[in-house]
Amino acid sequence: MPKSIKKAFSFNPKKLIIIVPAVSILLLFALLYTFKGVFVAAMVNNQLISRQELDRELEKQAGKQALENMIIEKLILQEAKKKGVTVASDQVDQKLVEIDEQFKTQGQSLDTYLASRGQTKDDVKKQVKVQLLVEKMLGDSVKVTDEEIKDYFDKNKSMFPKDATLESQKDEIKNSLTQEKLSTSFQSWIENLKKDAKINYFINL
Repeated sequence: MPKSIKKAFSFNPKKLIIIVPAVSILLLFALLYTFKGVFVAAMVNNQLISRQELDRELEKQAGKQALENMIIEKLILQEAKKKGVTVASDQVDQKLVEIDEQFKTQGQSLDTYLASRGQTKDDVKKQVKVQLLVEKMLGDSVKVTDEEIKDYFDKNKSMFPKDATLESQKDEIKNSLTQEKLSTSFQSWIENLKKDAKINYFINL
């Protein structure tokens, strides 16, 4: 074989050592560019804000409240299990129908509202189930009497339409007073659950 051909097809390990790292670097840059959103959140005058920095800031701002909400949810579910309190799926579905009807009276829909908040019906079902469990466990403390409904109507007549009657507003008033009582009872109830529970924190927020 002529020397020129041999030279063309000859193997030079030194050249390979140089070429391989160069190709690797190009591939790395290509991957970083393609998946830049995974690593980089924004760039300000050529200065990067990394996704890790963003995650840390979000954790500081909302992490504490999010963790607290998750702890409260766990305590509620554990207490319900301990007391044998359950909620049937059809009860949750019925509550969703009622919520959807309330949105419709305001010219909206539950689906539209959820989409705007990046949530799904499964998220709401979970929240509704927890709320119904709380209502069952605190049922005795949130009962509203007819006297309380009448008293509320008489003191707040200016809030209702001129032709409104006690009977026409009874359900709405009852729901409002029930939620008010539930909120008050819930605060002290959940604080007692937290005091009795063993809660260990493994991160500082």
